[in-house]
Amino acid sequence: MRFVHQLSLLLIATALASVAAVAGLVGWNLREGFSDYLQAQDGERLVRLAEAAERDLSRRDAPPQDWRPVLREWLEASRMSARGVSLDEPPPPELHRDGPPPPRRDPANFGARVMVLSADGAALLAGRRDMLGRASQARDVKVDGRTVAVLRVAERAGPAEGVDANFLRRQYLGLAVVAGGVLVVALVVARLLAVRWSRPLAQAQAAARRIAAGELDVRLPRPRDGGGASEIVGLQADINVMAESLQRLETSRRRWIAELSHELRTPLAVLRGEVEAMVDGIRPLDGAALASLQEEIKRLSRLVEDFHQLATSELRALPHDFDPVAPAALLQAAIERVAPRARAAGLVITVDVPPSLPTACWDATRISQLLANLLENSLRYTAVPGRMQVAARSLGEAIEIRLDDTPPGVPEADLDRLFDPLYRADPSRSRAFGGSGLGLAIARAIAQAHGGRLQAEASPLGGVAMVLTLPLQQEGHR
Repeated sequence: MRFVHQLSLLLIATALASVAAVAGLVGWNLREGFSDYLQAQDGERLVRLAEAAERDLSRRDAPPQDWRPVLREWLEASRMSARGVSLDEPPPPELHRDGPPPPRRDPANFGARVMVLSADGAALLAGRRDMLGRASQARDVKVDGRTVAVLRVAERAGPAEGVDANFLRRQYLGLAVVAGGVLVVALVVARLLAVRWSRPLAQAQAAARRIAAGELDVRLPRPRDGGGASEIVGLQADINVMAESLQRLETSRRRWIAELSHELRTPLAVLRGEVEAMVDGIRPLDGAALASLQEEIKRLSRLVEDFHQLATSELRALPHDFDPVAPAALLQAAIERVAPRARAAGLVITVDVPPSLPTACWDATRISQLLANLLENSLRYTAVPGRMQVAARSLGEAIEIRLDDTPPGVPEADLDRLFDPLYRADPSRSRAFGGSGLGLAIARAIAQAHGGRLQAEASPLGGVAMVLTLPLQQEGHR
């Protein structure tokens, strides 16, 4: 079942349950309230009937033997009092005519429910015997302070009888019509909301399928009115960000493959040319030729090894052996390894590394490789005469190592791209300087494996500054 149908059914079921609950509660409250009102009405009529009976009996010498015509007179007097006729006035002549009085309207069926009982309430003097089993209201009829009879009015068989029942039915019918109208409106609104909410989800599903099929330029439009559920809007934004990231990664992958193939082709072409020259006898097979072949093989091996390390870091974390090390000693050893070449190239290395740096839990081999890559990169691309400046400081739970060099620099927009594999910002940083173009990418991978970060920024000396921040201990080794 489609989501729009499921959502529509859910909203419709919720609206139906809500309308049914409200209608049931209102109907029950109306029934109970109207029943209380009718009982109060019966009580008031019973009081008026008892007052009329007391006045009538006070004018008689004794209680009548046959209570039925008297009861009819009392009921008629009660109706007249309800119409505003004073009970102190003498009853109309027709009340004393022989024979039954003319039929009167009794919409509440009050007369049929009235009973006259003896003073002790044991004997039924007038009224229907089948009314004795119902709950009832009672009122004593007293003459000269003595109870001569008891009037009782039985409760209605249902919530209402006669015209009252018709009134209650009309109320129920009106309530049903209103509930039906509300339900129809709720159904329409539920359908509209379901369609509105499901449309962006359908668009997101279609976009996800197209992205999975390789269309990485797909983007979902933002809602024009800014409306919609925040979760749906967030999902659309996340899909757009995912598509942009995938497109960026795909572009990087294609460029990486193209540049890597070019990097591999260069030493292979040199090897092929030299071997063919020796085979054709153009170049003698001597020590110089073999040394040249060996140098190209080393360059090719170094490129393949760097590529393997970087690919390993992308697929999974590089293997590390964490042990306590002295950061100052590691840094000093790395500087000493490149110092002779720097002096020979005309570069000056200044060092500001305090010996009191705290002990860290690092992989000494990997950190030495990271520092060597940073120093080699600065050594290759710093113009002569120039200067390299190495500094380190403690940041509490971490150590910061900073390497600055003199021009040439790198545009600010290209600083972070220096860590992309095989990326070179300009021709001055070309492969003619040697190296695989993967050193900085491998250095950042090692830093991240240690829970640290490596970033590039403009150096005050005019070149590039590499800033390495490493925690003293890994989270899992604390």
